[in-house]
Order: sequence, then C-alpha cells, then structure tokens
Amino acid sequence: MAARQYIAVIADMVRSRQLSSYRRRAIQGKFGDLINSLNHEYRKTIAAKFIITLGDEFQGLLNSAALIPDLIWRLDFDFNERNLRVGVGCGTLDTPLQRYAINIDGSALHAAREAIDTAKREKTLGGVFCGFGEWGSVLNGIARILWFQRSGWTPSQREIAQLLRSGMSQVAIAETLRIRPQVVSRQVQSSGCMQYFAAENAWRLIFQKQIDPLLRNKNGRAKLR
Repeated sequence: MAARQYIAVIADMVRSRQLSSYRRRAIQGKFGDLINSLNHEYRKTIAAKFIITLGDEFQGLLNSAALIPDLIWRLDFDFNERNLRVGVGCGTLDTPLQRYAINIDGSALHAAREAIDTAKREKTLGGVFCGFGEWGSVLNGIARILWFQRSGWTPSQREIAQLLRSGMSQVAIAETLRIRPQVVSRQVQSSGCMQYFAAENAWRLIFQKQIDPLLRNKNGRAKLR
C-alpha cells in the first residue's frame, strides 16, 4: 500500500456561511447533484468516490492526475452558485481504500488539506497543488494563469468557450446560439479562449506524461517529494 499513490481532491464553497438557511439548503442540493454527476461521469478514473464530508465541502480520490483539467473546468462551469476552492494532493494511503472517500487517511489527504488551507489563506481559486515535488510550481503556475484568463470572460464568452471545448465548431455554435458567425469569431478572439485551450492542453500533458507515470512507479513517491 505504501508504494501506491493517489490524487486526493478536496473542494469547498467560498463564503457559504454568509448564505441564508433557505439559500444554503437549496445550494447544498445542487452541490449533491454535482457530486453525483462527477462520480458517474468519471467513474473509470475515480479510486474512491467523491462524497460530501461537510455541508459545503467534498473530497475524493483519483487514480490519474490527467483528469484534473476537466475536473476543475467542471467545478467552475457547472456550479455557478458559489466559487469553489480546490486543493489537490498527491501521496499514499495509510488506511484501506474505501468505495467512498471517507474514513481514509494518508499523505495524499494531508497534502490536499494543506492545499485547500493554502487556497483559503491566500484566497486562491483555480486549484492549488501540494505533494507534487518539483512539478508543484509548474502545476500551480499554470493553474493561476488559466484561472486569471477565464475569470475575465463575459457570460457570452464563457458560453462560447464551453461549446468550443465540447467539440462544436464556430459555425455550429453560431447556429445553436442564433447569432452571426462573425460574432462568434470576434468573441473567440477577444476572449483568447483558443490560447487558453492550448495552455490547458499543455497542463494536461504534464499530468499525463510526468505525474501519472510517477503514480504507477514504486519509486514515484521519492521523486515527487
């Protein structure tokens, strides 16, 4: 067990305690729906299912880091009620793996908790990474740039970026949104979303080609420290 490493993810809602009791209950229902959706969609990559551990926080374990760009995008775009802080940790487990990510402990969870605490303290969104050794600065740097860019998108630019990322062409997007193709083209250029996707793909390649092989390597723990 000591040689097997996992990716732990902890996310929580920003300023959830400022909500009224009624609004908080409604948002928690949507929070639960989001978790169920993630567990279904990413079931092949999840080692221990995402579960709400507190009313405004959830955690899960992944077998692969390559999912992180898609996961952070989903958390940003599919849950509009509150911003979500995300802490990502890499490490081992000291307890048996469970079906759901509860009643488990180990360096993976400790690293994710350190990451989410850093995100709270520094008011950082877009994902904070701990336990990734020399790659931590690279992963955090790209996360900061990606968050900065997409946080400046208008609602229209976000919608177009979402459709582009799903694989739709600009012509198909124009038809879907019932706007002129020239409008779509101008929004794509002004938002810089194609440049964003290029940076995000580079981020994904680092997870796939650098981090994931270390997760599977019995010596990976030493290399990631």
